[in-house]
Amino acid sequence: MTAPAGTRHRRALVIGPGARRTLREGAHGTVELVFGRGGYVRLGEQHVLLAPARSPLGPLSILVAGLVCGDLVPGGPARVSGGALTAAGLRVELTGANEPVPARAGDLAPDAPSALAAALAVVLPAPDALAPGLAALAAGDLAEAVAQLAGRGDGLTPAGDDALAGYAAWRWAAAAPVALPAQRCAPLGRGYLRCAERGELPQPAARVLQTIRAGDRRAAARRANGLADWGASSGAALLWGIAAGAAGATPGATGGRGPRRRRAGGRLSPVARPPAASAPSSPPAA
Repeated sequence: MTAPAGTRHRRALVIGPGARRTLREGAHGTVELVFGRGGYVRLGEQHVLLAPARSPLGPLSILVAGLVCGDLVPGGPARVSGGALTAAGLRVELTGANEPVPARAGDLAPDAPSALAAALAVVLPAPDALAPGLAALAAGDLAEAVAQLAGRGDGLTPAGDDALAGYAAWRWAAAAPVALPAQRCAPLGRGYLRCAERGELPQPAARVLQTIRAGDRRAAARRANGLADWGASSGAALLWGIAAGAAGATPGATGGRGPRRRRAGGRLSPVARPPAASAPSSPPAA
């Protein structure tokens, strides 16, 4: 098919696994949200994230060469057709794009609790409003956790949704996958949660999870510092959920002094951690 005159041609370099599942021939929707050079496109009930080529890769991401401000127009129509995603004068060729290597679950090292504590110490602590939900996750009370967390909190994806995704990713890595009720999650949060249930996380969070499970304290702390690359709150919230999952598998994993909350004037005060459960919870029926 010949593109209309004036079409801006771009090429997808890498497509995340969740985005690949969404990019079905004939899928259509709108450009829902634009920020900087990228933005979210809704296709049916699902979303994909168009982002510049050097952006961190997430499961819903399409990393696009040459993407510039103005390529995406909020509210513009979008459609997948003929091996390309078109969106209001933009045509992104999908054929030939790379796909990330699927994540693999490694064994849990004895030093994993220490690595987790090191990672937690360098991210912001969870707000008090999410503490009951995180405690329920750590205790294996998934119904209560979803009721307390889904759709709640700050961020483009609510922090509560991100925490549920982190928990689901830990469960997948522990060979105990879980399917969480997601009706109350925000649409974007629901999409990332469903990916996490398959072990698919944004690259910065996936690297932290890998180093935690490997028991590499220094690498876990270093990579946790990079969680801010995935948003002001989303990266940290994913780690809060990972910690809740680890609490069920490794009692005491969230123990120790833990991170501290920074207040005005630079003073710090301790922040409580969710209690650890004595055994991992059983996944609910899908």
